[in-house]
Amino acid sequence: MALNENIKARRLQLKMSQEYVADQLGISRQAVAKWESGQSEPTAANLAALADLFEMNISELVEPEKYAKEQRAQEEQRKEKLKNAKMHVGRAGAVILINAGWDGFSSGLYSPMPYYWLAILGAGLILLFITSTDMRKKHKLERLQIAVGAVMIFSIFFLPRLIPIRQVGIRYLLADIVTAACLILLNLKYWRHIWNSK
Repeated sequence: MALNENIKARRLQLKMSQEYVADQLGISRQAVAKWESGQSEPTAANLAALADLFEMNISELVEPEKYAKEQRAQEEQRKEKLKNAKMHVGRAGAVILINAGWDGFSSGLYSPMPYYWLAILGAGLILLFITSTDMRKKHKLERLQIAVGAVMIFSIFFLPRLIPIRQVGIRYLLADIVTAACLILLNLKYWRHIWNSK
């Protein structure tokens, strides 16, 4: 849509008369009529005042198609950032849930019938699957990432049984420290870059 057509369409949409627009801008009604007929164009100052009166961005008034395209691109970018933030938090949450669920189930410290910990473990595994699927679309796994991930999984499921300390709580605490270190390393080196939400 040309500038003159856009001025007229927006004025009619807001139910403003040419006289009202002219009065608000401190110009003649004939000047507004010439803008709308395409006989002349508003000066930069009048264009800014007109955009303000119409509650529009100047670029929206001058190039509405381009402005709409830019707005769509910004909205897509905003949605991608939000999705990335969710994936990033979901990935860390998955590891925490898996670790907590397995610790609770396998240690026997928290309950004589710890089967509800399996639900926590299951929720973590589902989150891990969802975030892994998204990660695979954006990033090719590197050797260090695979190695640290393997150490983290090992520390969750096997390390507590291999640590030669009698106190079960201490064994799980030490394994959790290794898991946390792996989680931090993966987050700093990979995940925050894969799911950049800035």
